[in-house]
Amino acid sequence: MSDFREEIKSDRGGLKRLLSEVPGFKGYIEGEDRRTADKLMREAVADRYNELLDWLFAIQREFVDQGKLEVQDDLESVGVKLRTFVDRIRKASYGYSGFFSAVKVDRDRLDELYEYDNALLDGVEKFEEILEGLENAEEDEELRRRIKELDKLARKAVQWADRRKNVIVGDAEEEDNS
Repeated sequence: MSDFREEIKSDRGGLKRLLSEVPGFKGYIEGEDRRTADKLMREAVADRYNELLDWLFAIQREFVDQGKLEVQDDLESVGVKLRTFVDRIRKASYGYSGFFSAVKVDRDRLDELYEYDNALLDGVEKFEEILEGLENAEEDEELRRRIKELDKLARKAVQWADRRKNVIVGDAEEEDNS
């Protein structure tokens, strides 16, 4: 996947490039660019996981056609968890820190947030592997095992989305509680 940070920096218009050279504006513009890059990264992550969700629903329909109705509730539960993850990532805060914000999100934290979101793509391969195994499962025992693996991974994905907030405010909250 391309680095959205570099793309945004290279796409700066003339006025934005000029303002980035003015003391006081440079940090603001770099921060905005980092937030925009993170937003693009989150959209890419959500889109990729949404493709997995579509694949899961296709498998679910196939199982209905085959009369494998006993697994539908479990697959539906996995689908709900995966949809929750996609929605939380797509609608997640992108590290905005306004002038009067209680929690200041600095440049390093924004970079860390971008890297965290980028790392969420690592889970895609595991989902693909399990979905492929689920799709090709021939025995009921293997089918149930794959669904359990999928459910466990989907629960983890929701936790990943929930932990994302800690990347933004984790240390700041710790300092506030001291």
